[in-house]
Amino acid sequence: MRPTRRSLMLAVAAGGLSLNAEPDPLPAILSDHNFRGQIPAPIVAALMQAGKLTRDGLMLQLLPLAQSHAHPPISNYFVGAVASGTSGSLYFGQNIEIPGNPLGLAVHAEQSAIANAYMSGEEGIDAIAVRGSPCGHCRQFLSEASLEMSMRVLTPKTPEMKLSDLLPNAFGPRNLGSKQGAFPIKRLHLSLVPESTDPLVLEALKAAGQAYAPYSLSPSGAALVTSNGRVFAGSYIENAAFNPSLPPLQAALAGYFAAGQNSGEIQRAVLVESAKSAISQHTTTKSTLAAFAPAAHLERFVC
Repeated sequence: MRPTRRSLMLAVAAGGLSLNAEPDPLPAILSDHNFRGQIPAPIVAALMQAGKLTRDGLMLQLLPLAQSHAHPPISNYFVGAVASGTSGSLYFGQNIEIPGNPLGLAVHAEQSAIANAYMSGEEGIDAIAVRGSPCGHCRQFLSEASLEMSMRVLTPKTPEMKLSDLLPNAFGPRNLGSKQGAFPIKRLHLSLVPESTDPLVLEALKAAGQAYAPYSLSPSGAALVTSNGRVFAGSYIENAAFNPSLPPLQAALAGYFAAGQNSGEIQRAVLVESAKSAISQHTTTKSTLAAFAPAAHLERFVC
């Protein structure tokens, strides 16, 4: 069940975030039709000042709000995360489970937060807040977003740690000859075969063009449109350990669920992948989409 506006504000209250500013900037952000789980840097600064909070403190206080966006129909275990971008913006993440599909296709909250930042064009991630220490799967995924393993991990009840403390002797990009992680984003110049002027197809092409696929060399992107006309795109984000890699539709769903009650129903989706890819996202994309929107139409294009 998607959160209502009331549940969102209750989540903030549960986190203890009390703002004395007038007008309070947070409700305006949450009720914005275009909200998709990002709090821009100027609003972050205003929230810090209004609540007399440090940046880390604000991230921890916002965790219940991020958690309220979770979609866990299998486990009923709600998880939220808040990532801090080097730009000063904050990004929500939530766990997403896909009914009827293997558990390995589920998206962890930390992955959602990183995908949300990635699709927002963030240049880097310096910290992430979670309720408890990230699982091994997430530690490995986060290592791709912090090549120097310097990302700070914040939890409510323990001192901050660096990712290097949580994942010593890590296996990462450099072990496979890559000199750069997922951030900053690199963009490829891709073209469709045949060409298309369809806006949703072009969104998926754009997402494929900024995919992070240094190991398989198989860039892909997905885009979906909802009943109220909102478009969510996702890029494939690969991992040196392969299994924690995030498929493009799941990256798009991270933004879709972070948007909360304003998302609308998924009506159509497009997948764009390279004609010369060593791997294909088509089968898993079709299965994942069917779990959320059985009547939605999926189209595949190659570039």
